[in-house]
Amino acid sequence: MNNNQKIPVNREDDGELLGFIAQDTLGWEAQTIFSYPIARSDDKEAAKTTVRAQGLSFLMGVWEYFDEDDRKWHACILKEAYEHRVVVIRTTVMGYQDPDDFKTVIIKNPSETNLIKS
Repeated sequence: MNNNQKIPVNREDDGELLGFIAQDTLGWEAQTIFSYPIARSDDKEAAKTTVRAQGLSFLMGVWEYFDEDDRKWHACILKEAYEHRVVVIRTTVMGYQDPDDFKTVIIKNPSETNLIKS
């Protein structure tokens, strides 16, 4: 997806950024605030509706991140999410924090090469 053509989608009542929509040759893509794909659509308004309905809730749940230290993928939850940075907490595959394996990681410029929805 060409990130130069991203259109921000903000919540109407307070202006909070919910995500983006982006167009390519296949149609429209609804994206999170760090440009992770949520869903595809043929219609621009449908993509906006998806971001408004799912943009923030899509961030919940278990994700996986690639840890540069041990070069492995690990389950995690998102603690903070911004356009160019995500803070994750390593968890079990069920999303529970394990005190023996706890780790907080900052991922700069997250992409599908280092952060994916589980």
